[in-house]
Amino acid sequence: MWDALVVGATGVLIANDESVAHQVSPSWHNTSINISNAGVYGLGAAAGGIFVAGLILHDEHATTTGIRSAEAAVDSVILYASLKVILARQRPYMGTGEGKFFSGNWTKGSFPSGHATFAWTLASVMAHEYPNWPMRLLMYGVATVVSTTRVTGGVHFPSDVFSGSVIGYGVGTFVAHKDRHRDPSPHSQNKARRVQNAVLEHVAINGQ
Repeated sequence: MWDALVVGATGVLIANDESVAHQVSPSWHNTSINISNAGVYGLGAAAGGIFVAGLILHDEHATTTGIRSAEAAVDSVILYASLKVILARQRPYMGTGEGKFFSGNWTKGSFPSGHATFAWTLASVMAHEYPNWPMRLLMYGVATVVSTTRVTGGVHFPSDVFSGSVIGYGVGTFVAHKDRHRDPSPHSQNKARRVQNAVLEHVAINGQ
């Protein structure tokens, strides 16, 4: 079911990518690109800061969070870089500007968005390691801004950032939970927790 929803949503976005890209004002490009870069650097700095603080304060949880963030980031880079090379999608305003697959520069493919993948990877690891609402709002809020500004920056189509966000969230969630024990019986958990566990099991099965 999750696969069908993601594939269906991606297909709808691809069908409308070009029209959306043409509605973005070129005057937004430079500012949006700067914002997306700042967001990714900020998330990376946050993960690194948590790791360093863990070493200084001898906080095992913080140190583990930093290590898991690095591991998830490497996994995501391998995934999105491979897809970029294989799919070789044209970026907006390049070539015909239609975002055709297998037609662009394979070293700078548009699908999926690396910024979105990286941002959602780090955000999901930190949000799962520190599961309080302020942390979740901050992490996912920054990741959403990064994804959005890749489109308004004219460097990616909506389907690029959507797919990158899904990949990043999935990888980050999997890495954050892979070494943990299974939760108690589903009947003792609330509905939100059962839904989250179902997603994690799905990601784990696909990741094997």
